Amino acid sequence: MTPLLRRATADDLRALAEVDARGFGNHQSDADLENFKPLFEPDRFLLACDPDSGAIVGVTGSYPLEVTLPGGAVLPAPGVTWVSVDPTMRRRGILRAMFTEQHAGFVEDGLVLSLLTASEGAIYGRFGYGVTTLNRSFEILRRRAVFRADVPDPGGVRYLDAEAARKHAPEVHRRWCARTPGAVTRSDAMWDMWFRDDERWRGGGSGLFYLAHRDGFASYRVHHSDDSAAVQDMFAATDDAYIALWRVLLGLDLVEKVTGYKSVAMDDPLPLMLADPRRVQTTHLDDGMWSRVLDVPAALAARTYAAEIDVVLDVHDGFLGRGGRFRLRGGPEGATCDPTDATADVEFAIGVLGSLLFGAGRATTFARAGLAHGLPEVLRRMDAAFTADRDPQHGTGF
Repeated sequence: MTPLLRRATADDLRALAEVDARGFGNHQSDADLENFKPLFEPDRFLLACDPDSGAIVGVTGSYPLEVTLPGGAVLPAPGVTWVSVDPTMRRRGILRAMFTEQHAGFVEDGLVLSLLTASEGAIYGRFGYGVTTLNRSFEILRRRAVFRADVPDPGGVRYLDAEAARKHAPEVHRRWCARTPGAVTRSDAMWDMWFRDDERWRGGGSGLFYLAHRDGFASYRVHHSDDSAAVQDMFAATDDAYIALWRVLLGLDLVEKVTGYKSVAMDDPLPLMLADPRRVQTTHLDDGMWSRVLDVPAALAARTYAAEIDVVLDVHDGFLGRGGRFRLRGGPEGATCDPTDATADVEFAIGVLGSLLFGAGRATTFARAGLAHGLPEVLRRMDAAFTADRDPQHGTGF
């Protein structure tokens, strides 16, 4: 079937939400739709419709986000979301048709990157996306988690009510984004939804508690059924704020276990702050955010590099045809990247670039997996140059 593609209208909200909910095994209530309305910009949503009945059989949309690259540059990037196809219409090319038109629009708009979070790990590589961040959760038995004697106790943490927290969190989050590769922004509508704390989202836990530091913020809820505290959100613009927030969380009375939020960076320093790092047990690990490079030279020139690099890259793009051969010259002060006819030093698919761009993974590792090809010494130079001062972390699901 060749679907009819069209932009959504405000009147499509309920129908497209039902298609999306079915794809994820849910039902959308009236309250769910009301919560989503402030985020719904119809012209950012593309619908696939049955050409005979006109029924909606697929949907994809995007949110207007910004993302931080290594070196601190911030780029506008659509966060692709609500991607679903009616379960009765699978394997008919509907997703490819929607993605082709949606991403061609991104290119036409001059966007350099697009982002998404995936429900399954095998879907989006064929569209040129590469894993940018990992989703990691952890669990800590609170009474056994003792800080090293030389770890400071900066203090300065206080509780806020929801109204005060709603005013405090966005500014600190912006500062955290500025220092964190892969971090994505939140719109006012996203913040409002975050703080709505609907009882249906609590999973049997309490309402949210909000912790604030001048340079940090955290929220958590208590599950009395197992005496646990589940951290929902945490970001800190300074190391002292991060330590201070964790000292409060690991000092909560009547709590036996603290569970960490899903988007924890792989290089999170908390285990090393404890006398016994094993007390931080990873309970979940999978791909988090994926990125798709839409403009190779613009993306590579936008970030800085940890070491000087001069390399010719042959980038393959079987989906949008946005690849080619490019010479990258860069270092800690900036970079240039231009098309070239010179012989390539390294070649790989554009999805690999989506990872390397943020310092996620190593060129040598991709080569060992058969996903990159080049001389070992060139790949090692790329490893040294593309690394970031911290692992990427997106911090916001969308």
